[in-house]
Amino acid sequence: MNLFQLVLKQMRQRALSTWLTLLSVIIGVALAVAVLILQRESGHLFGQSDFGYDLIIGPPKGSPLTLTLNTVYHMGDSPGNVPYALYEDLHRKGEPPKGRTSYERYVKYAVPFMVGDSYNGHRLVGTSPQMFAFDDAGNAIPNDYFEYRKGHKYELAEGRVFHPKRFEAVIGSEVAAKENMKIGAKFRATHGMPGPGQKPDIHKPQWTVVGILKPTHTANDRVLFLPIVSLFAIADHETGMIDQALMKAGIDPANIPPDKLDETLRKLGFDPAKVPESAKKALKLKASTPKAAGELLQDASPKKEDAKADEEDPDAYHLDADGNIVADLPEEEWALSAVLVKTRAPIYHETLSYIFKMINSEASAANPATVMRDFFDNFLAGSTMVLLIISWLVTVVAGVSILVSIYNSVSARMREIAILRALGATRVRILSLICAEAALVGLVGSLLGLLVGHGIGAVESYYFNKTMGQSIEWFTVSTEEGCAILIAVGIAALAGLVPALKAYGSPVAVNLTNS
Repeated sequence: MNLFQLVLKQMRQRALSTWLTLLSVIIGVALAVAVLILQRESGHLFGQSDFGYDLIIGPPKGSPLTLTLNTVYHMGDSPGNVPYALYEDLHRKGEPPKGRTSYERYVKYAVPFMVGDSYNGHRLVGTSPQMFAFDDAGNAIPNDYFEYRKGHKYELAEGRVFHPKRFEAVIGSEVAAKENMKIGAKFRATHGMPGPGQKPDIHKPQWTVVGILKPTHTANDRVLFLPIVSLFAIADHETGMIDQALMKAGIDPANIPPDKLDETLRKLGFDPAKVPESAKKALKLKASTPKAAGELLQDASPKKEDAKADEEDPDAYHLDADGNIVADLPEEEWALSAVLVKTRAPIYHETLSYIFKMINSEASAANPATVMRDFFDNFLAGSTMVLLIISWLVTVVAGVSILVSIYNSVSARMREIAILRALGATRVRILSLICAEAALVGLVGSLLGLLVGHGIGAVESYYFNKTMGQSIEWFTVSTEEGCAILIAVGIAALAGLVPALKAYGSPVAVNLTNS
């Protein structure tokens, strides 16, 4: 009978003890592997440094982390807004109008970004065709086009890019699959992001899907992209800036007498002659419900009771002779959630950050790569290290369990060991037999723990995909995981060394005479 057969025989004879010991090893290694996967992949998720753009220009107040999470990962609410005129300054080539600033020397390109409403839980993002490397005329931009990651631009799986002034949409691959939407499908926007049990408030305008993106394996796969002007064509949205001004001034629109509305608007800095009549009408009818700061596309109007009432909402736009949208709200009153900027050189990152920190109070600038790297280093890296230490402590406890289990087994088998010695087995063979048994328990437990750990990684991937729209490579086995298995087997073998030495040094004659 060879060594391996003897080991298996001993393990079968004490099957319950062996399985319990295996379970402790499986738990320890599975936890270690799951944490290693989380540590590795969270770096890819949150420690991302390969953004295709350099800066996110956002509201002057608010956390850079909140701005980055909202813009990049579509998490949470927008922290505020920036004037649309600032986007034009960043985007413009040539001399600026009087009173505005030129950023042409610093900026390679700027892309607008606007959030607020949703469709079946999927976020709507207002932007321009430049997001997809096309100009407003529908021509592909050959150079200096937008990249969501370095070397990666949005690509169409089918269809075309939306027209910048029509009710058209380009949707992410996950939206298309989940909602079974194809080219030509139509949809309407839902007010904000209603929670469970809340009655959705559906807006009147209807968009047509004209393009579906190829998968990017990012949160953008679950987004619907729309022209900015189409969002300002929603009757409820045109009052967004006025809502916020009223809220800041502590004025309840329901308490404004109709004949005092123009006077109130003038006191808030609005020119009543430029505020469209549809917006004035909405303000006169509005109940007092505060708007959350930064949510440009959410209004404070009462919930619509039925589709008929919705259809009676006044249009906040008209179409020109070419069928293009002309929003009632003038452009000088528009605002965005953020602007994505690619600078001409790395040195201009700091230059623009300084400008929006010390000179221009309209906005602030956040470098997404720096923000996410700091977030990972300060929050996730330390947390995963603590979890990794805990998992290794569990593995050490599993090693102690192996030691106790085999030590008790050796104590119960001293006579059997003595018989083996009498039949010619050397001390070294007995020592090898017991250490091999411990190492085998460690190896089998580690391999099963590897499988369980990757199963936990699959659950992690599902969670990240549900919350962030981005999965992780849970199936990849890293070098660190291989090292973890070797360490676990080594701990198990060392744990078996103590009972092995006990058997090694036991006298044969004494154990043979014991009953």
